Amino acid sequence: MSARWRLAALGTVLAAGTVLLFALLLVALATAAGPQDQDDALDALATAAAAGFEPGGSASPAIVTDLGTSLDPAVVVTDRAGEVVYSQARIGGRPPQVPVSLVEDALARQVSKATVSLAGVEVRMVGRARPDGVAVAVQQTAYVAGQRQGLWGAVLLAALFTALAGAVASWVVSGRALRPLRDLATTVGEVARTGDLGRRLDVPRRSDEVGRLAREFNAMMDRIADGRARLAAALEEQKRFVADASHELRTPLATIRSNAGFLAERPDAEPADRAEAVADVRAEADRMSRLVDDLLVLARTDAVPEPARRPVDLGALAADVARVAGAACEVRVPPGAPAVLVLGDADLLRRAVGCVVDNAVLHGGGAPVLVTVGRPDGPGGAGHWAVVTVRDHGPGFPPDAVGRVFERFYRADPARSGRGSGLGLSITSAVAGLHGGGVAAQNAPDGGAVVTLHLPAA
Repeated sequence: MSARWRLAALGTVLAAGTVLLFALLLVALATAAGPQDQDDALDALATAAAAGFEPGGSASPAIVTDLGTSLDPAVVVTDRAGEVVYSQARIGGRPPQVPVSLVEDALARQVSKATVSLAGVEVRMVGRARPDGVAVAVQQTAYVAGQRQGLWGAVLLAALFTALAGAVASWVVSGRALRPLRDLATTVGEVARTGDLGRRLDVPRRSDEVGRLAREFNAMMDRIADGRARLAAALEEQKRFVADASHELRTPLATIRSNAGFLAERPDAEPADRAEAVADVRAEADRMSRLVDDLLVLARTDAVPEPARRPVDLGALAADVARVAGAACEVRVPPGAPAVLVLGDADLLRRAVGCVVDNAVLHGGGAPVLVTVGRPDGPGGAGHWAVVTVRDHGPGFPPDAVGRVFERFYRADPARSGRGSGLGLSITSAVAGLHGGGVAAQNAPDGGAVVTLHLPAA
């Protein structure tokens, strides 16, 4: 059963149930008050008869009520002995017999009430004393039951009408309320069939749960589409990365295989040739080792969503990198300035700075490499960013390569492919991004390349 049918059924049951509950209360009240209301009406009729009956009147009244078939009240007047002297009622063709006890009780207490069975018909009698007798109002007790039955009939008709009205209203209202859900189901089905993540719901102007559902669904679809786009880009990047890695590994593997074959097939080769082959194998093995190490670093930056956060002194880290690089590297830190601290993974940051320094030493033409560490964007060196700038005095980046130097396996000078893996600056960019920073490259006005690493300062 659909949600609309369930809501319509629920609305119908609630409407009919409310009316029936009200009817039960009304019938209960009517049942409790019915006999008393009948007694009050009969008492009023008997009182009027006691005051208005004339003793010499006609014994054959114009209005005759057959108590055996009619529920209308009638008046009977008796003398003090209980003999009927006037009667509007007949039962079995004769005036009803008023019990002597009711007459005596009415004469003694002014009013008397009794339920009497006459010719198999149960009637209610209320008597009022007169100077010469008693005026009695009489009516079938079935009058109260008839009223109750009539009330039940009216209540059932009202309940039926209310149920029908509730069903129609619930059907219409639930249809309007569930329309956005049907649209949502239709849109989801179309997305599942077609794979089109561009489908969106029309957001209603009202700010209720339905409007919120439409907005949340559209936001979810935006996130899914964005995630799919990022995943597709990542997969494409991964394919390109694997292809480039395979290409880079092919050359050293071919060299190692060739020289290993030469050494295996020519055990009687000249010692100089054998030494040269071993040197080639060692050089290519070192190259492969550096390449694999760089690949592992990149894989680590891609896999770790959040690096370890520990205080790292960039000045001390740069000095350590410069010491390893040798005398061709100089580190400058503003004198008197506090330590330039960042929060991050010390090993990854050392690798990032080391890659930039190695690249500068490699392409600097033998000129000294200058490494500057500071926080230049605030008074007194108290900026929000820690900056490491590495400058060489070589030929600089080719003009068309400045925007691509951080791409993986990109080399501005293909002739120098044997001198590095082409992943150094890519590692720097990945580590900077992992720490919430960035890296930029440019050529200095007076010559040389400048690479700047920005990291959030601690």
